Amino acid sequence: MAVYHEPVLLKESIDFLITDSKGTYIDATFGGGGHTREILSRLAPEGRVIAFDVDDNSRQIAGELSGSDNRVAFLQKNFSSIISLKQEYPGRRFNGFLFDLGVSSYQIDNEEGFSYRRDERLDMRLDRRLDVSAHEVVNSYDTATLADVFFRYGEEPRARVLARAITKAREKESIETTGQLAGIVSRVCGRSAKTLSRIFQAVRIEVNKELEVLADGLSAAVDLVEQGGRVVVISYHSLEDRIVKEKFRYEAATCVCPPESIICTCGKIATMKILTRKPIVPGEAEIENNRRARSAKLRVAEKIV
Repeated sequence: MAVYHEPVLLKESIDFLITDSKGTYIDATFGGGGHTREILSRLAPEGRVIAFDVDDNSRQIAGELSGSDNRVAFLQKNFSSIISLKQEYPGRRFNGFLFDLGVSSYQIDNEEGFSYRRDERLDMRLDRRLDVSAHEVVNSYDTATLADVFFRYGEEPRARVLARAITKAREKESIETTGQLAGIVSRVCGRSAKTLSRIFQAVRIEVNKELEVLADGLSAAVDLVEQGGRVVVISYHSLEDRIVKEKFRYEAATCVCPPESIICTCGKIATMKILTRKPIVPGEAEIENNRRARSAKLRVAEKIV
């Protein structure tokens, strides 16, 4: 089988994650199983990995892996469903959670409607069971809503201009393909790879509700991880990283009172300790070997209560 995704910061992330070789670890983003395989290589026979992913290719790969290693269980669910582990594995202790965020290289290169480099039907659903695809976002959102998506999720400075161009273009004909969308963006902004990447990223995040899903999954992981266990997150753009950083800071804080408060009245207790004062980033050799690693940031926090 072709390589699904080359794991980024593999050694660093698993070094932080494993605290007990007999423990149970959650791979929240199984993908092609690269991180799961590394976890398994460090676990004792009693250790376990429970992996989440919505992708059919991931389900197939996980099935092959679990056929040769019964320490793996696969759940074809979005990691926003992590909280369901309480009911599915009652009494189980969870020693660590790993999130490798973003879209895999395989999905960008091979699955339908993700890339502006190919002309195919707009889709961008990581989970094909979702009702709303990129086609609906591009063709049914009004100008203001579309501009908001481009600005919030793509941090695109020309969001309003591009949104107006798209809504005007679709008055003549429906925008069916990635090539049509890329063409409209290019006519407004020139064929700027940065602008195209921002717009396609923004639509993808909107379709998959990626930031809402991240917030839910991260909260569940912080809630479920065993004392002394760790939550390890690899993010690939500033919006994801901001959510992770702020969540870890909140959980590590001993006071969240307003700055103007004279004394603390909130009663906040720190639940996590941040282990990465600054995010860990890939070295030059890893970036040279895998260009998609260049924006990766690794953050880790440990449960203390």
